[in-house]
Amino acid sequence: MKRIVLVLCAALLACGAVSAQKKRVAKKTKATTTAAAPAKAVNNAEEGKKWYDAERYDQARKYLKKAVAEGDMDSKVRLAAIIYNQDMDPETANAMFDECIAAGSAFALERKGFCTLQSAWDTKEDKLKSLELIQKASDMGYGDATAELFEVYLNGFRTFADQEVIVEANEEKAVEYAKKGAEQNNPECMAYVGMWTYKGVKGFEKDEEKGVQMLEAADKASRRFFATNCLEPAKLLCQHYTDNGEAAKAAPIVELLKKYHPTEY
Repeated sequence: MKRIVLVLCAALLACGAVSAQKKRVAKKTKATTTAAAPAKAVNNAEEGKKWYDAERYDQARKYLKKAVAEGDMDSKVRLAAIIYNQDMDPETANAMFDECIAAGSAFALERKGFCTLQSAWDTKEDKLKSLELIQKASDMGYGDATAELFEVYLNGFRTFADQEVIVEANEEKAVEYAKKGAEQNNPECMAYVGMWTYKGVKGFEKDEEKGVQMLEAADKASRRFFATNCLEPAKLLCQHYTDNGEAAKAAPIVELLKKYHPTEY
């Protein structure tokens, strides 16, 4: 009997040892598998654009530099814009812009033109040349450039230092550029054409349904941009939602309007 008990104990110990060994092997295998799983590659160009669009330029810069080293042209344009505006080094920035322009980049034309147009130190002659660059980008089909021309003719444009008139406001040209930009799927231009279509003004036939569709497309493209740069169209869309019992749709837009336009909304 004693011998049987000893045999059973030995068998149990052996089973325990085998089980423990299996667990160690399984744990080791799992660890090896986990360690071997490849990390998701960072797309430096996409990350750089994300932070650039969010105006987090210090964060954007580190990704854009890597993307430029990888040969991404749009990243080079964005980095040049940061160098122009944040580092205040137009010479270096313009050299980078010009390299991209020579390669056929409409984005580079627009960014170089925009930087010069908005800078406080460039002359009236510089700003007129910048409008020529923006016009070229617009003619190449770049909607953001067309939207900038729309704004220039909608409000007029003056030098920052002495308020010398560079471009007089011209409603006819503003509407022309808005139509062109909407056709190029620029959200700002779509927002304004949508508003005018909804109301039936500025030469547009009244069509509320079509107007709402354009306003919603502009909002969908970028709600933050829609609420900050398209105040009147955004207010109209919110009013439409409220009037039609869809206040829940208006709520997130209203929240941003109150944040970015506290004295106007």
